[in-house]
Amino acid sequence: MIKPNEKPMRSTLYSVILTILIAILIFSCSYLPSDEDLANTIIYHETPDYISLSTNNEQDNIGFMFLPGGLVDPHAYLTLMERVVSDSINVIILKYSANLAILELSKYKKFISEFPGIDSWYIGGHSLGGIAALSAVNDDPTLFDGLILLGSYPSEGFAIPDWEKQVLSIYAENDQLSTVEDVTAAVSYLPPARFISDIDQLDTLNANIPGTLYYCILGGNHSQFGDYGFQNGDGAAEISVEEQHEEIHSAIIKYIKRHNNE
Repeated sequence: MIKPNEKPMRSTLYSVILTILIAILIFSCSYLPSDEDLANTIIYHETPDYISLSTNNEQDNIGFMFLPGGLVDPHAYLTLMERVVSDSINVIILKYSANLAILELSKYKKFISEFPGIDSWYIGGHSLGGIAALSAVNDDPTLFDGLILLGSYPSEGFAIPDWEKQVLSIYAENDQLSTVEDVTAAVSYLPPARFISDIDQLDTLNANIPGTLYYCILGGNHSQFGDYGFQNGDGAAEISVEEQHEEIHSAIIKYIKRHNNE
């Protein structure tokens, strides 16, 4: 369990956020989604605060709350999340002012009650969205059954090394914004690390042992965790968006379903 005195001082937290925001505003621009037509089997609902995706399966009681990367339009993740929801997992993609989840770290709390049929919640995010997801777990360590990071890693101010559940960290070989070196250098800020070379290993690992499962997408990059074109400063991908999304989807489904079958 995370102890109260291990949480970051607010002044330090705000300094980290301010530094991140300044860097983003100087060096980045907004990234918009590619065109996407969802399958007609998916129930799509959009409000000013979130996009929800579900199926007609009345047994769906698992929810995955996803936080977009910094300055990335939330619709840019529909291509990936369509795959996830097709496996009977409800997906809620949150929207944020200026497309920056880091500005509204507690926003996730507003929407849990809007989905009373979900009794097992997972949270995750891409890049800066992953930092906001880490903050949510730090604030409410018992609320979520798992945390999924896509091209994201914690700093000391967002560390959860003593969290008593499992984290799935998916990163990419050619990601130059959250590099392999960045991810591996931050392992001490998450529960104990275990590196996985084959997605199928997720089928056999005990879901009840706290730790962080790391999986690297060979040939993947930062931009292809979503579907919004090439992001400035990123490395060139050696696989297609579809191939990268299929690996992400497979890892997420194995991770979540294994947790809920034990």
